[in-house]
Amino acid sequence: MPAPGTEKYERAETEKALETLTKWGKNPNIDGGENIGFSVSRQGAPSDAFMGMGDCTPFTPGGHRGTLHGQPVGDTGAPIAYFDNFGGAVPTINQVPFTFAFDLNTGKVSMNGAFPGLPANLDFRVEYLKEFDGAGGKNIVFTSDKTSDHAGYVIALQLVGAS
Repeated sequence: MPAPGTEKYERAETEKALETLTKWGKNPNIDGGENIGFSVSRQGAPSDAFMGMGDCTPFTPGGHRGTLHGQPVGDTGAPIAYFDNFGGAVPTINQVPFTFAFDLNTGKVSMNGAFPGLPANLDFRVEYLKEFDGAGGKNIVFTSDKTSDHAGYVIALQLVGAS
């Protein structure tokens, strides 16, 4: 194993986490799990920050690993992004449906939607941060490495019900 703190080590840890997600995708019932949920947050100009979440259990095998997808719009667990709107006298929350795909072969997350003040297509590559058990399941957290919009992202995936 490469030395901790090196780029080689970080890449090896990311690859290991992507392999774990592939196992979850192929069998969400592994370790007592039920489905795979995700939450993603974005911070950076030119728009307000947003948080999105949904169910990404739909898995499509392909390549070495495969791709996790968000549930279709209108289905339970379909991805929704929440934007704070401070433009009026009383702040409101805008809910924006979006599509979600996490290519486990490349480590690239893609999101498409009518995001206020942002491009309709956002993507970023992930870098492993940590794993933990808690909040009703097994969790893997990544930060963004390369992004399409020069923002920072954090994404957490949870094998819901597993512990």
